[in-house]
Amino acid sequence: MTYLNNAATTVVKPKTVKNAPPASCQDAKDRLYRLLGCKGDIILTQGGRQAIRAAVMGLVKPGEHIISTDMEYGAVLDVLRELEDGGSTVTYIPVNQYGVLRYDLLEQAVTDDTAAIVCSHGSNVTGNITDMEKIGAVARKNHLKLIVDGCQTVGATPINLEDMQIDAFCFTGHKKLMAPYGTGGICLKKGISLDEKVLEDLPEPDEKKLGGLCAAVDFILEKGIYGISIFPHRLAKRFFESVSSMKNVTVYGDFGTNTRIPTVAISVEGFSAEEVKDFMRKNKIAVKSRDFNAPRLMKALGREEESLVRFSFGYFNTRMEVNDAIWVLMDLQGLDDLYLLA
Repeated sequence: MTYLNNAATTVVKPKTVKNAPPASCQDAKDRLYRLLGCKGDIILTQGGRQAIRAAVMGLVKPGEHIISTDMEYGAVLDVLRELEDGGSTVTYIPVNQYGVLRYDLLEQAVTDDTAAIVCSHGSNVTGNITDMEKIGAVARKNHLKLIVDGCQTVGATPINLEDMQIDAFCFTGHKKLMAPYGTGGICLKKGISLDEKVLEDLPEPDEKKLGGLCAAVDFILEKGIYGISIFPHRLAKRFFESVSSMKNVTVYGDFGTNTRIPTVAISVEGFSAEEVKDFMRKNKIAVKSRDFNAPRLMKALGREEESLVRFSFGYFNTRMEVNDAIWVLMDLQGLDDLYLLA
């Protein structure tokens, strides 16, 4: 089975991850400091969702105003709803038809009660990457905390937190970091700390999983993050160039920039997302077609929640696998244009 759902989790990981010896929290932190350029504390968690909730609840007080975006999905939306239930208000900055954030609307969303900006670094649907320099400028100007969900970008693109000036950067291990499920963390800017009550009940990963996390980060450090990230991006670009030439295929996202994660979401005219996914699976290719948990983004793109198919590429995918996926999509539509495979 060819696995093209790496934005959900990586199935193929470095061989050293599975057989890694147990490690301590400090072992993992030492490696993450090197990979991410974090200068403050790193709090290890049992996953990205846990990290995001802890960061937001640890830095935002009940009743305070939060700015977020229509890009958000899953864990971010869940914790924002929880805060709203507790009396907070949330302003969601819209995106355009390509899923790109309307940065020009950020400043006017700030009020006297605004405490933080909470946003995703990368979209799990479109593959767009948020311009953190623009968001960070608004946050610093208005003395707001900046809390970022980096679950889609860690391991998929170079990150230097010292330059990005993010107060709390949350990540998971099991996606592009290629670490075991049940690992994650929060990288805090120097001088930033979370509410102690939030930290009291925050369990850490077990030592075996920490060993796998260490092995995964070692693998990335050895290859270099640029070396790790460039190949999946080339595969995604190759896939995009072919499918965007198919007249019945619509591609979603901003492909006019190289600042992306290797994710491509499409729809095929005449076929539901489930039909496309099932046809791919019959041809031994695994993709994602539902449960994106990004309702605001889907609405902005003009699509129903279950009406897109996502192809997401990882370090261990191959050009042959990409060609196979293109070929299967051609077969689905009855196409025989061999130039699409060039």
